Amino acid sequence: MSILTTQKLADELFLRPIVISMNSLALSSLMSYVMSANGVIDWRPITICVTSDILAMGADHLKDKEEEFSSDHNNANDPRLASWFIYARTFLTASAVLLALALSQCPVSTLLTTAAFVAPALLWTTPISFKKFGLISRRLLGRFGGDKHQPSTSAPVLVIKRIPGMKAIFNGIIRGCGIYTVVLSVLSGSGNLTNTLPSPWTVVQLIVWSTVNRSCHAIMTDVRDFEDDMKAGVPTIPVLLGSVLKTKAILTACHMLVMLAFIENPYIMGSCLFAAALVWMLGKNSPKKAFLFSSHSQSMFIIWYLSTRHYLQS
Repeated sequence: MSILTTQKLADELFLRPIVISMNSLALSSLMSYVMSANGVIDWRPITICVTSDILAMGADHLKDKEEEFSSDHNNANDPRLASWFIYARTFLTASAVLLALALSQCPVSTLLTTAAFVAPALLWTTPISFKKFGLISRRLLGRFGGDKHQPSTSAPVLVIKRIPGMKAIFNGIIRGCGIYTVVLSVLSGSGNLTNTLPSPWTVVQLIVWSTVNRSCHAIMTDVRDFEDDMKAGVPTIPVLLGSVLKTKAILTACHMLVMLAFIENPYIMGSCLFAAALVWMLGKNSPKKAFLFSSHSQSMFIIWYLSTRHYLQS
């Protein structure tokens, strides 16, 4: 078992959620800008997307580190470690307050949309037992169709994280489709939604590019842990394929297909080329922080676009 340190807690509870949420900051800023009728970036969808990212990832990491902390009795004698959990809860509470504030300024559809995309992320590692659903159905059957005793059987328990491929699917859908839907609901609710996106962007480009990029990055993080996951029997995409090389070839093909589909957009083309290069630059011996910062293969080109637009308008 690895030793829990203040540096590890700082990385897991603060650095990773913040760095990953910065991608949502860049992507939601881009969508808010190109989808608005007046070309003004709306703070509400950006705040919703960033704080939701922090809450989902931060809560997951906090739960894991608290279990690791409590499993070693020596940690109880180290007040420095315990204080980091207090800081983390304060950080998550502040994020929740900001999220609630942003949602209070949005239509009800935004609240429902946010809940639909955030709930699966919050339940990522939570065991979901079907026993409760069975009890409810039996009570309903007993009420309307006669109460017949049935022998109890063990109900299966579902953990979303353990479903093969769900990490990549969830990352892609939540950070691709989810961000777009939140921005759409906010702008349409305020009557500030444009009918035509500025060149070279289209709605299809934004959704497909974001979904594929986020899904591929999620799979790339599993490449780093390939050997450990193989030994532990964790059903990640690289483990299911049985080869890091095959995984990298498929990821490269995905990025290249997106680039070719939207070749008229230089920002997507540059992002896809950079993401494909990172696929081959990063490997099992690369530091975790390299994988972490590689999540911004989109952010760099979004900043380039927004900076160019700002320069042209000034």
